Amino acid sequence: MTKEEALKGFAYMGATWFGNSKQHFAFSAYCRMQGWNKLADKWKEEAEEEWDEAEEVLNRLVELGCKPAELQEMMKTIEFPFYDDPKQQIESDFQPTAIEEMSKLAQAFADDYITQKLIYKWIEDEKAHMDWERQYLGYIDKLGYEAFLTEMM
Repeated sequence: MTKEEALKGFAYMGATWFGNSKQHFAFSAYCRMQGWNKLADKWKEEAEEEWDEAEEVLNRLVELGCKPAELQEMMKTIEFPFYDDPKQQIESDFQPTAIEEMSKLAQAFADDYITQKLIYKWIEDEKAHMDWERQYLGYIDKLGYEAFLTEMM
C-alpha cells in the first residue's frame, strides 16, 4: 500500500466513524423513545466514541499536512442506513473484518508511530465494540427477542 493509499484509508476510517456516529445517535434516540433505555445508553456511548475517533483522524490528517480543501473530499461522510429494529441494527453494525482491515492500515503506517499507535488503540476499541454486540446477539438467542427488549428497558 502506498503512502497516499494509506492516507486515503485512514481518512476513510474517519469518514466512516462520522457516518456511524450519526446513525448511532439517531438509533439511541429511537431506543429511548421506545423505552429501551439500556440499549439507548449503549448506542449513545458508541456514537460519542465514534465521533471522538473521527475527530482524532481529522486532527491527525491536519498534523500530517492535509489542507481543508483536501479534507473535504477525503472526509466525506459515509452514509449508513437507519434501522428501527435493534437486532437488525446490531447485526448490521457487527463487522469482524474491520479489525483485519485496520491492522493492515496500521502496518502501512509502520514509519509513522503516532498514526500507527492511534490505529492500534482503535483496534482495541473495535474488539470491545464487537464483544458487546456478540454478547447482545447471544442474549437475543438465549432470552428470545421480546425478553431481550424487556431487559433493555
